[in-house]
Amino acid sequence: MARRPGEGQGSPRIDIIARLKARLEEGHRAEIQVIEAILGDLHFATTAPIAEIAARAGVSEPTVTRLARSLGFASTREMKVHLAQALAIGGAYLRAPESVSDGQHTSNQVVATICSRAHAALDLISVALAQADVTVLGELLAGASRVIVYGTGGNSSMAAVELQNRLFRLGLNSNAYADPQLQSMSASVADKRTVIVAFSTSGRVRSVIDAVVIGRQYGATCIAITKPGSPLADAAQHVLPFVFEEDQNLYKPSSSRFAMLAVVDILAMAAAEAVGPQVLELLRRVRQSLNTLEAGGPMQPIGD
Repeated sequence: MARRPGEGQGSPRIDIIARLKARLEEGHRAEIQVIEAILGDLHFATTAPIAEIAARAGVSEPTVTRLARSLGFASTREMKVHLAQALAIGGAYLRAPESVSDGQHTSNQVVATICSRAHAALDLISVALAQADVTVLGELLAGASRVIVYGTGGNSSMAAVELQNRLFRLGLNSNAYADPQLQSMSASVADKRTVIVAFSTSGRVRSVIDAVVIGRQYGATCIAITKPGSPLADAAQHVLPFVFEEDQNLYKPSSSRFAMLAVVDILAMAAAEAVGPQVLELLRRVRQSLNTLEAGGPMQPIGD
């Protein structure tokens, strides 16, 4: 029997909320009443009997069943399963916080929120890394014939590219990969002088874990910046613990980015100190290559 869209292993998860909202534009009056009742109280819709949902919407029970089928589900039970999944995964995003919806956030509050959470993120990561021997990790990076950096997703891919950006200035041969196939391919050509650095906040990104396992098979040394006890942490020889919990402000970008960038700079500085004074000549060349009549003073950030 042919599968419907969204079914089967590896298929994208069905976004039932988007389907319901789209149906509001084209459904008939009775269907719209059911949809409004469902979206108005998802918890009720996932737990209540069909008769109670129909009663709240002011329609007949067959109307609820017809809606489920029009959305592509075999039964109302299947529809409710997907409603429960949507509520568990993204329920927090379905209602605007009262302070925002009432227009209570001022410009100063927005600035203060972002900056205070950035400070908090840096404080948390400094505590988490208090016992880490970053000097040893810097020596590993400085002594590698090649450094391969992995990260998939927003924060992790950003950190991977940024670490590569820091290491090549030190004269270290480094490459960053976010694509899953390139991660595996690059790991397969690793050797005993290769150091792999893997970023993952969850420690459960399959492509990154697989690449680390492949790299270790060929003798690479692996450093993971990830959640302790995660599959990625178990796969690597060296772990920098990255444990971070976001606050409940859904409008604010993730503050964990600041903590992740701090880890990047910690590794870069440890590597620079391990390489030694010769990095100064390399950094001088970089600054010389960027020098223009409009350039600022010697302490302006390199590559601004």
